[in-house]
Amino acid sequence: MQSAIVLAGGRSSRMGQDKALLKLQGKTLLHRAVSLVKAAGINQILISRNEPGFINDLFPGAGPLAGIQSALLHVNADHCLVLPVDTPLLTADLLKLLLQHPCSCFADSPLPAVIPNTSEVKHWLSNQLQQKTPDRSIQRFLQRFGVVEIKCPDQQALANTNTPDQWQHVIELCGDHAKNLQHHQP
Repeated sequence: MQSAIVLAGGRSSRMGQDKALLKLQGKTLLHRAVSLVKAAGINQILISRNEPGFINDLFPGAGPLAGIQSALLHVNADHCLVLPVDTPLLTADLLKLLLQHPCSCFADSPLPAVIPNTSEVKHWLSNQLQQKTPDRSIQRFLQRFGVVEIKCPDQQALANTNTPDQWQHVIELCGDHAKNLQHHQP
């Protein structure tokens, strides 16, 4: 079994609206992320989102590590793919590259990542989030557990959408990116 956590619980304060519900080519970013994970061959998909029906943070307001910590308690696999909902240009092939390692991310981008699902990881996350001033750096978390950084063959696929300007940029890239993907199909 392979597992994935989709991080969709942020406040989206810089965007001004819920990023998970933004639509690109007729699908919400949340729906796109779930479809992407399925296309990568993952059968357990957990969604960290602070709303009824989803996995809610045990440490509200503590950022992505809180979402990872809460969802990891439900993961069945030894390792888990973690991806943010706001990287709509990712591809299943890129996720499969990460899944070749027990702890990995792309160089210069801490998410998406594959993390180990061990008691040590769960304990560290819980302890860190209980600190008065926790270290919320995903990069340092990954480094602590031996991350392998992989060169991403398509840097545009890591484009993040935190602001309206970034969102507009992704919308513009989407057409060109889709055309480029068609040229790389076997």
